[in-house]
Amino acid sequence: MWQAKKSLIEDACKAAENYYPDEFLCFFGGNKEKEIITEIVMLPSYNSEESASISEAVLPIDDTIIGCFHSHPNGNNKPSQEDKKFFKKYFINAIASSPFNAENTAFYSQKGEKITIKLV
Repeated sequence: MWQAKKSLIEDACKAAENYYPDEFLCFFGGNKEKEIITEIVMLPSYNSEESASISEAVLPIDDTIIGCFHSHPNGNNKPSQEDKKFFKKYFINAIASSPFNAENTAFYSQKGEKITIKLV
């Protein structure tokens, strides 16, 4: 079962709150074999009220980027079809909805299926 520090998820949610009413996008760093998220990776992104995107040219060329996190300011943490396409690239994916906190953050697999992670 995937796990992460609750404070790490709360930090990502605080960043999402700072971008509101725009969507926010960042990445998770960690270890896919141990199924642990260890860091938030912030990269330059384009943010608007309807979407957030990034040029993949700025992603590190290694296997430490294991997931993505983004916000849905509309209060819905369910993935869109575009989200599900993006999820295929990462082992763990998260969507936070307003109000932004760990309890309003849903986690999804590469297949777009809702999963549970352990917050420690």
